[in-house]
Amino acid sequence: MSGIRMYRNGAQLLEDELLLLEEGMRSLLGPSGEDPFADPLAALRGLVVTPEELLRAAPEDETASERWRAFAARRQEAESRMAESERQAAASGNALPLTLLTERLGLSRWERRLVVLAIAGECSRRYEKWFGYLNDDVTLKAATPDLALRLLCDSADERAEGRRALAGTRLRRLLLDAGEEARARTPGFREPLRLDPRIVSFVLEAEPLDARLDGIASRYGPDDAELPALPANDEAWRVLAPLAEAREARAHSHWPMAQLWGPAGAGKRLRVRRLAAARGQALLCAQVERLPAEPAKLAAALAQLVREALLGGAALCFAEGEGAKAPDPALLGVYGDALAGYAACAAHPLVCWCSRERRTPHSLPAAEGRMFWQAEVGLPDAARRETLWMASASAGREGISGPMPQRYEGGLFKEIADKYRLSPGQTEQAWRQARTLAAGSGHAWPAAAELEEAARGQFRHRLAEMAERIVPKRSWSDLVLPPEPLALLREACGRFAHRGRVLEEWGFRDKLPYGTGLHLLLAGPPGTGKTMSAEIVAGELGLDMYRIDLSRIVSKYIGETEQRLRELFAEAEQSGAILFFDEGDALFGKRTEVKDAHDKYANMEAAYLLQRIEAYDGVTILATNLLQNMDEALLRRMSAVIKFPAPDAADRERIFKTHLPPSVPTGDDLDLAFLAARLDVAGGHIKNIVLTAAFLAAGEDRPIGMPHLVRASAQELRKMGKIWVKDHFAPYDGETDASFG
Repeated sequence: MSGIRMYRNGAQLLEDELLLLEEGMRSLLGPSGEDPFADPLAALRGLVVTPEELLRAAPEDETASERWRAFAARRQEAESRMAESERQAAASGNALPLTLLTERLGLSRWERRLVVLAIAGECSRRYEKWFGYLNDDVTLKAATPDLALRLLCDSADERAEGRRALAGTRLRRLLLDAGEEARARTPGFREPLRLDPRIVSFVLEAEPLDARLDGIASRYGPDDAELPALPANDEAWRVLAPLAEAREARAHSHWPMAQLWGPAGAGKRLRVRRLAAARGQALLCAQVERLPAEPAKLAAALAQLVREALLGGAALCFAEGEGAKAPDPALLGVYGDALAGYAACAAHPLVCWCSRERRTPHSLPAAEGRMFWQAEVGLPDAARRETLWMASASAGREGISGPMPQRYEGGLFKEIADKYRLSPGQTEQAWRQARTLAAGSGHAWPAAAELEEAARGQFRHRLAEMAERIVPKRSWSDLVLPPEPLALLREACGRFAHRGRVLEEWGFRDKLPYGTGLHLLLAGPPGTGKTMSAEIVAGELGLDMYRIDLSRIVSKYIGETEQRLRELFAEAEQSGAILFFDEGDALFGKRTEVKDAHDKYANMEAAYLLQRIEAYDGVTILATNLLQNMDEALLRRMSAVIKFPAPDAADRERIFKTHLPPSVPTGDDLDLAFLAARLDVAGGHIKNIVLTAAFLAAGEDRPIGMPHLVRASAQELRKMGKIWVKDHFAPYDGETDASFG
């Protein structure tokens, strides 16, 4: 190797390094030209000891020392020439893997020589003979710490450095392939030194990403040309911008961490990618829920992750799953150790943590005492959501002939945008899904129903695990109420429909940081239509509705109820669904005077629930039979309190009629006004009476007539504990004798 060689690829650099390594091994063997394998006993090396070997095991003579000093001088000259060639290659934009490895892991000259020594066996099997001979053991065909110290050190100082490196954890963490047991101890003097498979594949340019991280992490390049643009005056980016500008100004003990929080699809990862790109860095993003939970396995996975980030000069991002909790406190130390190793080696360390909920510094690894940025990433406002729908429709019209329907610009997209709070990515996906639905229906441009179905399909949540989904089937025509509560229900629906204009266009959201959701309290006796009204509101708004199962929420364990409520509202924010609390007084009753620990924690649960309702930007509906028992703080947080009175005779007659389907056969003697005047019951009981009468008529194979309705009424009243007065139902009073005597 004389003169400066222009390296065109990493293989040429590695070739020169291996030639230099071979020269060093020959210098260890003896005088120049000596053939170590000419000895007839070479095949038995390590199995027999010859006199010559005893002499070689004795302290080095002056000739051997001179020979080694001459080689050491030649090696240093050769390494200087290679370093100059590497600088020229870098200047011409030619990235050589071994050069990158040296720079990004901060390898010393001795550590780089160790990499070349350990990788030699991966390049050619002929080195196995060299290693077996030099190890004095034909069965040990790999480099060892002993061989590394003899072959790679030019001075006593370098030998001391080598011993420290082999005894420390840095080599095992970054370079060497060590099992879980080996990581906890120093490699033996005769133990094979093997590089981690990722180091080998990186130097040999065999794979772009560690295969062991498949399904756990994704790598994004530093180019932001393909990334969607951020909204103008983006608040989250304003918070993060100093991190992009302060790339050079940092110390290893003060590396920055950023935590981004917000709903799924809001663009947390997009902003992290833009931040990394602004710093000229790639990004390695790991899914936290896919990392092992067992400490030793987690440490191994994090070591692979950190190594990959260092090799790529990348920033690190940890993304929690959308239903995930904060990291287990017991594992914070494992994360912290890995991140400390990352910060110690990285030229420009940056760690980001993305979650649905805001995290405090003490709940995140290595965050306390650190330069810590937090930014909330919210969903686009209504005006931007409408723009995103228009952009998706314009960009995704391949194969559609004819102009875009006027109804899109005429208010349909605005209506969809007001109702469904989708992220940019979700909007694009919803448009593609709507096109698929439209194609299945035989038309090109999606209709309103198809757009709404596609928009609802973007929500991913686990509410079904905590609540019962109610599918709206009834409409306004089925609801019998006095004018006042009916008008309040319709006004509530209108309030939701116009929230985009009021909150976004008119600026009320900036004035009201919380309390902008729609929260209804429906109060009245049982059976007066509260549940039906909630169902009708859900159908009118086009939203899914989930009835909360209190048995899955309330817990006897301290703090568990609050945790379940936190998860419930987090999933609701993810889904955009209506939360329906039936029998709400069980959770929202008046807080009591604290007399014992039970009262204290019950009041804490109620207070926490009130806070979550106020902060929830969606729709909640509470139903209660006992308005006087509800907490005053709850009433203050309600958008409307709608009272459901017991129906009068005229309303009861209408309720009877609404419960009779058009297809049901009825007798000529049906007198619903007669029954309504005599039955002082709510609509829920009227439903039971009509259904029981239908089964009685079906059993007799006759149309529903007054005899069936009177008998069903008698059954319902006695079930309610009310007195059945036969004379009140004359001339039908005899119809009940067969059943009740």
